[in-house]
Amino acid sequence: MKSIRLVGLAAGVALMAAWTVSAQTSASDLKLDDIIKKSIEAQGGMENIKAIQSMKLTGKMIVGGGQIEAPLVTYMKRPHSHRTEIVIQGQQIIDVYDGKTKWTINPMGGSRDPQRASEEEALAAADDSDIVEGPFVNYKEKGNVLELLGKEDVEGSPAYKIKVTFKSGRSRVVYLDAHSFLPVKEVAHVKQMGQEFDAETKPSNYKKVNGVMIPFSSEMKVNQQVGMEMQFDKVEMNVPVDDSLFAFPEPAAKKPVEPPKGL
Repeated sequence: MKSIRLVGLAAGVALMAAWTVSAQTSASDLKLDDIIKKSIEAQGGMENIKAIQSMKLTGKMIVGGGQIEAPLVTYMKRPHSHRTEIVIQGQQIIDVYDGKTKWTINPMGGSRDPQRASEEEALAAADDSDIVEGPFVNYKEKGNVLELLGKEDVEGSPAYKIKVTFKSGRSRVVYLDAHSFLPVKEVAHVKQMGQEFDAETKPSNYKKVNGVMIPFSSEMKVNQQVGMEMQFDKVEMNVPVDDSLFAFPEPAAKKPVEPPKGL
């Protein structure tokens, strides 16, 4: 499972009217950096975003149109660590990236032992690891290349279409609502375990936490088919998160077998 990221942060209600007027009068003249600046302001502003050092999100994953509901907890910590725990049918699945290594524990896949991910999956996790800030904040310093591809309707509303290319060469397209500058959709072409598919994420239900707007819901599709939904009921910021949560569990050293006494 792809680690859960905060793919966008939204505008506060008090600022919505001003942004709407601005969009109506000058949206066609906005340049890429103008759009990015408005998006960061919509997230809550650079100062509030930079103040986030860690996050804990508690909620559930919904699969099969509600046939399966699985409790989940996600931990995030600067600079690039994240961990997601999901319990399905009494089995705990763990997905982790520590900034260098991606690993999982998936008993439903046939093993309870921690497994290091493939190099390709680790590269994808590295691109997705900027989970607190997203790809727009200080994008030039991070080596991200942005390209404005124009506008496209997303569920009846115009959205700016921005292609993000990471240092790895991987890319995704992020759609920002043209009035509120909220991220409303993200599309990436994914290669995983020998398969290729288009992954689409739609964040929604934004709420303000510590001055920053967070999407409390997210729908994920694979090849246009709904794969899962994420719903969070609690988001905590700057909570203590120990680094040991992200470290790959090394196997315990086996004790030497002692020969029977008297021999």
